[in-house]
Amino acid sequence: MRVAAAEALLEACISRPEGLPDAMGAAARMIGLDNLSLVSSNLERPAFIVSPEQREGIAAYFKDGWFDVDYRAKVERKLPLNTLFLDHRVIGEAERKRTAIYNDLFVPQRMAHSAGMRFDLDGREEWFCFAARGEDKGVIEGEDAANFVRIARTAMHTASLATRWQHSRAQWLIDALDKTGSPAIVLDRDGRVNAVTPAAERIFGADLGVRERRLWSANPDDAAALGALTLAARTPDAPLVRRRFLLRGRGRRRQVLVTVSCVLGPALDALPGGTLLLTLSDLGGTSAGIADELQTLFGLTLAEAQVAAAIFEGDEAADIAIARGVAETTVRKQIGAIFRKLDVHRQAELVRLLAGLKR
Repeated sequence: MRVAAAEALLEACISRPEGLPDAMGAAARMIGLDNLSLVSSNLERPAFIVSPEQREGIAAYFKDGWFDVDYRAKVERKLPLNTLFLDHRVIGEAERKRTAIYNDLFVPQRMAHSAGMRFDLDGREEWFCFAARGEDKGVIEGEDAANFVRIARTAMHTASLATRWQHSRAQWLIDALDKTGSPAIVLDRDGRVNAVTPAAERIFGADLGVRERRLWSANPDDAAALGALTLAARTPDAPLVRRRFLLRGRGRRRQVLVTVSCVLGPALDALPGGTLLLTLSDLGGTSAGIADELQTLFGLTLAEAQVAAAIFEGDEAADIAIARGVAETTVRKQIGAIFRKLDVHRQAELVRLLAGLKR
């Protein structure tokens, strides 16, 4: 009954994939395990799905470089797909307890005893399903091992369907944005471009676009923004410090504003498929609205940003001076500074540029 209930818990996530990490933690406890995780076999860019309380141990495994000395990994990666691995059959107890990884990682994180299987995830890449439990609960063997196999297959099946769901959602977003004429791009978890709307392609040119499935700019000054976007795609669990970036290209009259949002959410962004949705705004265009981050994007002072916002709303310099309680000459000096920082020469150009920032 416990195994069937654990399977049902995981299967419920087929229609609610964002609940899979928590369901895996609950399913593990239901069958006497402390840890149940899905881990990508691509160790160049580790990706994993675990419950929040189990994340620390898995993250430490990759962060601290334990893979190179892991007696489990050396054997399990050589086994055929869908083959059960039990760690106590690989290395004897006495030898296992002498290893640093056992004493410094596995025991403190309640991963002293482990079982695992490697699966093909929807034909896209191979993933491992691991189970572990504390030293006090003994090795995973017999009925416990059989229960793990059932749960592992259910978890991987759910993850496979979640992968298709994520891919479908990314495609749905692109299709919807395409129908509305919105410029947008989808990045996968390696920072590669999955899809581009025609409206985004119209913004691109010889100086800015997609090359070898990477967002690219001829302007070296754009390297930091492009690197930040790639990092955001590769580290879905890290909070986005910035959600807007400027790409300047080369020889463009105006910059392109990139706004970042998640396709599915951090819980399952580790899966293959679309991870980040980038919407583009051509700041040389005439649509959109005013931004709330003029200071961040253009280096304006707080006062200059407030004056720029007032100009966008249609206020004259004299009105702004009265409202702010300063001399009109002060406001005009601030307007001059705004023009220089935003590279505009007339008020109409300023209003047009600010319009491209309102989202």
